[in-house]
Parts: sequence; C-alpha cells; structure tokens
Amino acid sequence: MSVDIYVAIPAARWPDIAAVQRCVTSHAYPLHIKRFPVLDRERVVNDGVTATIDGKDAYLEGALARAPALPNDVRMINDRLAASQVADRIGSDHVLMSFHLRAPVEMRAAGYVIAALIVCFDGLGFEPQGNTSGHAAFAESFVAGSDALKGL
Repeated sequence: MSVDIYVAIPAARWPDIAAVQRCVTSHAYPLHIKRFPVLDRERVVNDGVTATIDGKDAYLEGALARAPALPNDVRMINDRLAASQVADRIGSDHVLMSFHLRAPVEMRAAGYVIAALIVCFDGLGFEPQGNTSGHAAFAESFVAGSDALKGL
C-alpha cells in the first residue's frame, strides 16, 4: 500500500532545512531532518526528505517544484478542491511538494514534516486518496496519525 500527499506553500515562504528543523523542534515533533530538498526555480526536483525518527532513517520520496512546472498535478488538485467546494486553490505563486509513502516509518516521519510545512509556512495539505485537504486541523490530523504509528 502506498499513500500520496501534497503540500502547497507560497513560493516566497518555501523553507530551507534549518527553518524546517526549527519548526519541528518548536512543536516538539520527535524528528530530526537530515536532508531537505532545495527549490530550483527552473525544474522539478525529484528528491525527497531524509529524516530520523525513533532511531531509524526514513526517506520520504517526493518531488518539488514551482506550481507551473507541475500543471497536471495542480489541475488535478484544484479540480478536486473545487468539486469538494473548498475555497483553497494552488496558484502559479505556489510551490508544490509531493510525498509518495509506503512504509509505516515513512508515514510516521512524513506526518510531522507535512504538519511542519503546513503550520509554520502557510501550507495547504491535500491527500487525494481520501480527497481531504486543509490547514491547521489537517496538520493536526497528520500529527495524531504519526503519533499512532509509533512502534510499528
């Protein structure tokens, strides 16, 4: 089983690894960011996040780009947001990061990373399997899910 999750952030707010780690630490998420992708203004970065959680390294497979570089993903997300009567939309001034997760350790680590991106950097989360999206409450649900995965 795999899960895909997206986070859209205003491009001007895209963080570096130090900013993400500060956010993770300030929220007491049990995670250490070892590697975080750097935004390239011209191309899609096919690299994810490496983090340590529960003494294990987790590689969170993903892609990162300015929204105009991922028109199919942006269209799919915006169409589904509109169909769900959600006011949020991803615009050309956003950065989109996708996560493709398979193992429980990846899902646990990703929940905290996704929550950090949403709460500290004005992100919008979107989970296409359940067609759910949101901001603070969405982030809280990922934290709760990550907490529940401890030990798996």
